[in-house]
Amino acid sequence: MSVWRGDRPYRQALRVLGDAAVALAALAGAFEARIHLRLPFTRGLLPADRLSLLSHEWIAVLAVQLADLYFFGFYDRPRPQARTDTARRLGGAIAFQALALVVYFYLGDRTFPRSTLLLYAIFDFLLLFAWRLAVDRPVDRGGRRERRVAIVGSGPAAREIASALRLHPWHGLRVAGYILLPHETPPDDASTEDLGACLGSPDDLPGLLTAGEIDDIILAGGGDSWQSRLIDGLAGTRPDRTNVLLLPGPFESLIGGMRYRWVHDLPLIEVVRESEWRISLPMKRLLDLAAGSFLLLFTLPLLAVCAAAVKLSSPGPIFYRQVRVGRDQHPFTLRKLRTMQIDAEADAVELLAQPDDPRLTSIGAFLRRFRLDEIPQLVNVLEGSMSLVGPRPERPGFVQRYLKEVPGYAERFSLAPGLTGLAQVNGDYHSSPQNKLRYELAYMANWNIWLDLSILLRTVKIVLTSRGV
Repeated sequence: MSVWRGDRPYRQALRVLGDAAVALAALAGAFEARIHLRLPFTRGLLPADRLSLLSHEWIAVLAVQLADLYFFGFYDRPRPQARTDTARRLGGAIAFQALALVVYFYLGDRTFPRSTLLLYAIFDFLLLFAWRLAVDRPVDRGGRRERRVAIVGSGPAAREIASALRLHPWHGLRVAGYILLPHETPPDDASTEDLGACLGSPDDLPGLLTAGEIDDIILAGGGDSWQSRLIDGLAGTRPDRTNVLLLPGPFESLIGGMRYRWVHDLPLIEVVRESEWRISLPMKRLLDLAAGSFLLLFTLPLLAVCAAAVKLSSPGPIFYRQVRVGRDQHPFTLRKLRTMQIDAEADAVELLAQPDDPRLTSIGAFLRRFRLDEIPQLVNVLEGSMSLVGPRPERPGFVQRYLKEVPGYAERFSLAPGLTGLAQVNGDYHSSPQNKLRYELAYMANWNIWLDLSILLRTVKIVLTSRGV
């Protein structure tokens, strides 16, 4: 199995089939238990003719089971975790599933024994827990060792990759050392703790591979190149009809998924193509208005409860307004439920929120954990200062800093900022601005309406699992 590709497809199919079988087994077991066993707090045995309900409702139970496990992240790539963490995640998923079934059966005026539904939830949890412990155990690599990688470069990007591989060894990749590029100066010992020892120059790579000292190579020598500075300079001033084309060398020609344009027999890569947003923006805006209006109406009762909790838990206003930077670097006012003390930034210094931030109110941590404080931003979406999906808006002070420190950062302001984005569903909450920019530029280069819908669905998973906080 390749460590780059994660689980083989058959293992994912096995999970789905096993989860479906567990749902049906738990449902049948719950009915059989009620028919043949006297249980506490029940009036008697369930009549045997109630088994006929199985023929009508098993499809609904099966669909809810699979959808519930998807949104709670059980079909993501499995990561090593303690059994208590697995039990906790499953407990939340089963509780949510039981609530969904209650809504389906009772609010839909469908006949279904209450005690059987409770037994189903218990059996489903126990069977799923046992099944998931078996199927999500670390894959036996057949004696295969970790793959040793050489990181080409010693700058911030190289150190970021090395640190990530050290913190997440389950990827099966171990840093063997780094390659010093000709334009780089040897770093000090403190900054190469994760990078390991210098393995030489790029000219030494063929020999390292031949000798079996390394298995893979990660290129991390990019940064403040003249190409990145050019894109920064064009951002905000480039007309929609502008193209930026690249005559590729052998390295660029090997990169898949590129769009090419031919000039006679010369292949040019479309690095920045003529803007398609003039055509796409009306469709994206229609999605924002339709989905944003539905979400705002759907969450109004929840917003009212959260607003009352904010008011009762600490002195100060319910809503918090803050200046953020939007499309074309124009400022706008973002709305949120207040989650911090009113004097959180009394000295007017912009600070990023941190885990266990002492400035949070008693209810603020809960609101942030489940992103409930961001519901008022749907008003920003409807008024047009934000979109449902796009780069997350930053504060002016941070923007000015990142424009100086992060090559290519200005390009992200070609789009309206989003309530969620590709960086939010793929990256971590406290990921570096450089890493978030990689996702944001990838989103811009590959946008279509289906990508937006996919990100919105995956955002539901993030909210339900409270990941990244």
